[in-house]
Amino acid sequence: MQFNKNNVLLMTVIPIWLITVIFGLFFASKSTEVLFDASGSLYRASIQPEFDSKFSLLISGALDKPLAKSVVHIISEDDCLCQLTASRHIHEVKDKVSRFGKTNIAVNVEDIPGLKDILSSTPAIAVFDLEGSLAYLGPYSTGIGCLSGNGTVEPYLDRTATLGAIIPLEATGCYCSKV
Repeated sequence: MQFNKNNVLLMTVIPIWLITVIFGLFFASKSTEVLFDASGSLYRASIQPEFDSKFSLLISGALDKPLAKSVVHIISEDDCLCQLTASRHIHEVKDKVSRFGKTNIAVNVEDIPGLKDILSSTPAIAVFDLEGSLAYLGPYSTGIGCLSGNGTVEPYLDRTATLGAIIPLEATGCYCSKV
């Protein structure tokens, strides 16, 4: 192989270009990774006495049905990139919920009065046990893209009884934020 100016130039430019693209993608993806509860509204609500039961009443009242053995999938009307990237994981979770004999319920955060005051980010999920008590409230997953490999909700989907809700307040990922 004979080296000439063009070969040397290509061998120099291509690696520099690749490194620049990789760094650019890394920083762009990190900019979509935010706190799930960036506004602190979920934290402030969740430290109130009886939050679990009040939240359950808010949702069941808006849906006009009991929440026992239900999983409520909370999305936003906005077309947010993070909601789109999480859609595959959301469908996987819905399939698991059905296999566990629970009911999937999809709602828009904007359609339930007072819900936006508690949840400033979507997509979110609320899992209720056999008694209708809140078992989990928060994001589907963490990390860039909120993909199924980083799922946080899966361990709580088949819970039959709970002693209180799990709320991952410090979760970071790709969320559609209302702050």
